[in-house]
Amino acid sequence: MIDIGITMGDPGGVGPEVLLRALGDEGIRARVRPRVFGDGAWLRGLAGRFRWEADFEIHEVVSLTSGVRVGEFTEAGGRASMACLGAAADALSRGEIAALVTAPVHKRAFALCNAPGPGHTEWLAARFGVPKAVMLLCGPRLRVILATTHVALRDLPRVLDRDDLVSTVALASRELGRYFFPRGPRLALAAFNPHGEEEGRPGREEREILIPAVSDLKKQGVNIDGPVPGDTVFARAVEGRYDAVVALYHDQGLAPLKTLHPHDGVNVTLGLGVVRTSPDHGVAYDIAHSGGADPTSMREAIHLAAGMAGRGRR
Repeated sequence: MIDIGITMGDPGGVGPEVLLRALGDEGIRARVRPRVFGDGAWLRGLAGRFRWEADFEIHEVVSLTSGVRVGEFTEAGGRASMACLGAAADALSRGEIAALVTAPVHKRAFALCNAPGPGHTEWLAARFGVPKAVMLLCGPRLRVILATTHVALRDLPRVLDRDDLVSTVALASRELGRYFFPRGPRLALAAFNPHGEEEGRPGREEREILIPAVSDLKKQGVNIDGPVPGDTVFARAVEGRYDAVVALYHDQGLAPLKTLHPHDGVNVTLGLGVVRTSPDHGVAYDIAHSGGADPTSMREAIHLAAGMAGRGRR
């Protein structure tokens, strides 16, 4: 049995619901000893409403008040979700849990609490004192590494940097080798411009940044092709030619990932020195506490965290 810490997330969103439903899965309970960070009364109240079980260990981090409203962001809910995240990260640092699975938190919560952000990836990098953390999105058929996260498209040409891209991909390659591909992953770098060119020639970003970055990475022993046109690279990965695709911006990678894995995708943070996963969806206030939120992504996040924790130990 592996001790996995799981945060409640925003209490006004779907986090508590998908957590409860996922932990009712017999396959998870046979493999994982869950330690939930949240408000026991809130979780048991929701479980009782739908006749779900809630017989797992709960670390009473917060006691929610009437300031929390289901289906919308509130200051009380945002602060509670950040308190749960902090307590769970502390437990992970002390070795009390082998991995961390985080339920969705609204990005406004990070700003409200003056915490590093805008999301989990940046917060966790600061919390564990690492210079860089990399976002990996994965499903059974496709894995995507994000070279940048929440950057406006108009700013992307200015933000893209050869050295930063090399360090991101090198880190991701090492982590993928540690947890998934012992012989090293086969990677592809997606092109920036349509077909990777302008007027029949490599585009400026390909010529000045991407092609030199691939050359640098190959010299470091990273198995990578590219830049590969963005309209074909994901299909090649799904066919088995590549183990993961390096996408240059958020929606370049997330659009194909969520098309193939709308319910079972998992978000993984690489480079922390610890294991952290989460479901690949947000707080979904519009369906919160309805009993209809799909727990598949949370369930897969827990399974993946347990597997990574076991492989990381070896």
